[in-house]
Amino acid sequence: MRPPTALVLSMTTVGYLLLMATLALGLRLRRAGAPAETGRRGRPALLRRIAGTVLGGWALLVVVLVGYYVGLAGLGGGFLRDGLTGSAALLAVALPLFALASWLAERRRRRPASRRNRRRDRDRFR
Repeated sequence: MRPPTALVLSMTTVGYLLLMATLALGLRLRRAGAPAETGRRGRPALLRRIAGTVLGGWALLVVVLVGYYVGLAGLGGGFLRDGLTGSAALLAVALPLFALASWLAERRRRRPASRRNRRRDRDRFR
């Protein structure tokens, strides 16, 4: 038995509004000058923070999968297993690519300005 369309739409709307409210609160706190974190620094702290973000995002995805597809749509079993393993596989592919792109951007940002200007000038006159 499928849930009524009105229930599905209302649950989707409530989820969307909760997400937007959370993002708005975060933006407001950032603009209000919330004190910066004064914790550990360096590569281990960065890796811990990235791991926490990735695992937290995956856990949120699991909650959405279970809540919507099992709770509302009545799907379960194989569908839920495929959703969990597929999202884990996506993380396994996306995380190294994100790390590589971040490293390249940081490397480019730290390059001395004189080298960037020389390369830009050289390319402009070719």
